[in-house]
Formats: sequence, structure tokens, C-alpha cells
Amino acid sequence: MRETIAAENVYDIVAVGGGPAGAAAALSALRLRPGLRVAIVEPSTREDWRAGESLAPGCQEILRGLDCWERFRAEFQESPGTCAAWGAATPYENDFLFSTRGSGWHVERARFDAMMRAAAHEAGAEVLVGRRLRGMDRDEAGFRLRLGESAQDEFTVWARFAIDATGRRANLAARCGSRVLADDRLVGVCGTLAAANCEATTLVEAQPDGWWYSSPAPGGRAIVAWMSDADLIRRDRMCDAEQWRDALERTAWTRERVNARDLRELRVWTANSQRLSRVRGDGWVAAGEAATAYDPLSSCGILKALRSGKVAAFVAIDALEGRDTSPRYERLVAAEYAGYRETRRKFYGQEQRWPDSPFWRRRNGKDATWQTMNN
Repeated sequence: MRETIAAENVYDIVAVGGGPAGAAAALSALRLRPGLRVAIVEPSTREDWRAGESLAPGCQEILRGLDCWERFRAEFQESPGTCAAWGAATPYENDFLFSTRGSGWHVERARFDAMMRAAAHEAGAEVLVGRRLRGMDRDEAGFRLRLGESAQDEFTVWARFAIDATGRRANLAARCGSRVLADDRLVGVCGTLAAANCEATTLVEAQPDGWWYSSPAPGGRAIVAWMSDADLIRRDRMCDAEQWRDALERTAWTRERVNARDLRELRVWTANSQRLSRVRGDGWVAAGEAATAYDPLSSCGILKALRSGKVAAFVAIDALEGRDTSPRYERLVAAEYAGYRETRRKFYGQEQRWPDSPFWRRRNGKDATWQTMNN
């Protein structure tokens, strides 16, 4: 331990990132080893807006394991299933009601993330809010993490083991030499509108150059997102509110669920499939979307983050106790991502109505330039 760092700033495990993966890692570590000093570094000082998401059936098991199930079910709304106009003009239902793993759930991300951080704090983790990772050094004792919003308010903590839960940017892993490998350039342009006939189900509607997603949100509103490739969004000016609304009103089904004239601010976010060249290193692992990020069509982003955060905590504890299980973790992440890619390929392959569309050609293996660029 370096003498320049006060004892209160020394931690066994630091999860850099306060989303589902970071919180799950902290909770799991403290459930297994209550005596550990664990911290979560959360850069945001407010609950930033985030696109709505769904939690797939199976979330109950892991949330119970993290002792968060009861508070979760008290805050969020069950989803009986999804509808998809995909591969055909008429929507079909994918009903959760007969699933042996229970229902899915609509999740407001800012509330969910705050709930998970609160649970971690109650379990004994310190939550360092408003502290962005500005730099770090590695020595034989661990990581020196320099945190803050600026050089003026920067301070240092020491971590014997670090978990990168910074999302798609993978800030810590990138500083350790890992690279992001993207499979596509999917982007979401999202807004909230007054709900009209937006029931509890989520609707996905395929279009010639992408697909629409819509799901109920609190306060009688709905989240609606246009998903397409970055170059196609620029070409069609889909970040322009009028263009976005006009495209929405040309849909067959999504437009019936909302009042398209009641559009609030559009927001854009990266939604491509990607993975890290390395998800582990000396004294660190990446978890959640820092390790692998999935197409939102999978509806398993949060669930995957919770699971990988939990497993990352196991790797961290093993490392602190002299066992290196990170190679096994790396193999697990690689196998899961390979399985996901195959499932994604099959699902996109169900849509054959627009064989000449760049968006669908890229996903059905018919665009040689795109395939070469991403392999």
C-alpha cells in the first residue's frame, strides 16, 4: 500500500461503474465475504435519462440471490410478453405467461440502477457518486484510481482488484490495453410520447431500413425507438424530430400505440453488438456491457449484466485469495457471446421482405463489404 493514500481510501474491490453489473458485483462480493471493503464508483450525480428496457423471465432467480427481489417487484411492472411484426406484416405474440421462469418486466433504467446501488450500499459497499475515472496506475499492490470530474476535485483510491463496469466505453479495460471489437453500427433514436393503445406488451415492428421498438413507460407515456445503422440514420435524417415523427406515422402498428405529435426530446444512443479483445488482466476483469454488449432486440442486457457482475465478483474474490480463475471467466464470456451471435443471426434471418435493403443485407450475410469490415 502506498503511504500517500489514506486508509479510508483503500478497498479490496472497486467496481468502476454504478449500473447493474457494478452493483451486482458489489452485492455478490459482500454476500460471500462480508468483511471485504468494497466500493462502487458512479460518475453521475443525478439520475440521467436512459432508454427503457425489459428484464426477461429468469430475473427472479438472480435478484433473489442478490436479496433485491422484493424491492424490485414493488417498484416495477410485469410484462406478459412481446409482440413482433417481424418476417410478416401481421404481429405475432411471444407470450411469457406459459414460461416456467415467470414473467418479464418493464424496467425504468434510472430507477433500477438507483435501487441496485442502494441495495449495495445497505449491504456495506461505499458508493462514490460523481467520481469519474480520470486515470490510473498499476503496481504490485493493485490499482491507484484517480477519480473526479476535474483536476481540481480529483482524489485517489487504491483497489486490490478492479472490476470494469463502465458500460460500452470500457474505460478501465481500455486503459489496460483492451480494444472494443464492434460487429455492427446499430444506433437507437428514442423519444417518449403519450401512450394511446400501448398495452403492457412490448412491440417490435420491422421496416425496410431498421425496426421500431415501443414499450409502456410510467405516467401514461411510452418509449419509442427507431433502430438502424448509423449511416442510414444520417442518410434519412432520423435525428430530426419531424423526420422521425413522419417515419413513425408511416408504420402499420407502432403509430397506433402512441400520439406521435406529443414527442419530447429525441435521444441517440449506441446499440451495436460488441465485445472486448480481452475481458481480463492482472488484477481486473470487465463485466456487463464493458465486456460484451448485445443488440437490444435480445432483451437480455440487464439480466446479462447482473449475471456477469455476479461472476466477476467470484473472480475478484478468488484473486484476492490467491486463485486465478479469470481464464475460465474469459472462456465463459466468449462462449456466451458466440451463442448470442448465432441467435441474433437466426432471428434477423427471419426477416426476408426487403432483400435489397442495406440494413437487412448486412445482417443476413449478403453484404460482402460489411462482413469483411466486421470480421
